[in-house]
Amino acid sequence: SETAQNREILSQSCSDALSIYEELPVPLSPPPQAPPFEVVTSEASYCRSLDIVVDHFVKSKQLGELLTTQDRNWLFSRLADVRAISHSFLSKLEERVESDMMHFTVCDIIARHCQRFKKVYVPYLTNQSYQDATYQRLMDENHGFRRVVEKLERSPVCQRLPLRSFLILPFQRITRIKLLVQNIVKRTAQGTEEEVQAIKAMKLLERLIQESNDSITQMKSIESLVSLSARVDFECRTLPLVSQSRRLVREGPVTEMMDFSLKETERSVYLHLFNDYLLLSLNKEGGRFTVIDHAPVSELRAENCRVKLHSLEKNLFRLHLNKKALLLSTDTQGDKLRWISAVSRPHPVIDYSAEQGGLEKLLYCHSA
Repeated sequence: SETAQNREILSQSCSDALSIYEELPVPLSPPPQAPPFEVVTSEASYCRSLDIVVDHFVKSKQLGELLTTQDRNWLFSRLADVRAISHSFLSKLEERVESDMMHFTVCDIIARHCQRFKKVYVPYLTNQSYQDATYQRLMDENHGFRRVVEKLERSPVCQRLPLRSFLILPFQRITRIKLLVQNIVKRTAQGTEEEVQAIKAMKLLERLIQESNDSITQMKSIESLVSLSARVDFECRTLPLVSQSRRLVREGPVTEMMDFSLKETERSVYLHLFNDYLLLSLNKEGGRFTVIDHAPVSELRAENCRVKLHSLEKNLFRLHLNKKALLLSTDTQGDKLRWISAVSRPHPVIDYSAEQGGLEKLLYCHSA
């Protein structure tokens, strides 16, 4: 189309201008517009790659016939939305270049687009583990899927690049933009409006990446809770385990020292310490647990003990919960001190902005 041809010409013009400067025999100073040029040219290249993965793979009828709706969502996530936002961003960059090719800025445009980036990049990056797992499962178990993907990859349009290399592009792009903006900040004169906009864009990109990391961490945390919930039985009052704000702080086996008047003087128990609750369980076969007690973290108290039992000094500590005290032993003194520290340290509830529908996704995944 005419628009595509114009973009190709503009991108090539930017690239040629930068190449000419770099080929000068002895540049007196670094090219001041090199990073902005690279933002534009790399965005144009990125958009071309997104066009390939969306038009060639996502919209493939052969591939579509082999995918369930759920697998399609997990595999391609919001790639079409990422492409739409990226093309909109590129259009604004191109307009700026056309206004003054040799003296243009891009950071104010980047800053204005960060909120739109957030809407598509955070969900896409959060979905990565499901995307990887779905791709690998389909390649291993669905021979028709593998055959069609390999056929599509052999097309000249892919330039010998596999589907997976296209799927990871959004992960690489958001980090690349941040690095380019950091370079712009270093090269921008202090006290100028350009510096203000560059620093603003850099901070917004850093926040976007941090929110993506937080969302990924939260999704993994919920996934572990869903997995654990399927492997526990309660002898005591049932506690719903899956919560958006709950995260595992520490877990592991300890030995409970029992009443010495009993035949069994000790037993192995397992502790799951979350930021809001502690589970006390008996470890069963097949990775299952029977929860025999639980208590809010706010009601726990741990204290060090120095007691000699059977003429041997044990790595003992006392855990107070639900108006009773348990005498617990660990294999090493280091383990004992780490448990005491973990129980004693406050673990505030963190309100992550997890991907919408993330909890339902996890429940579906583990019930399948």
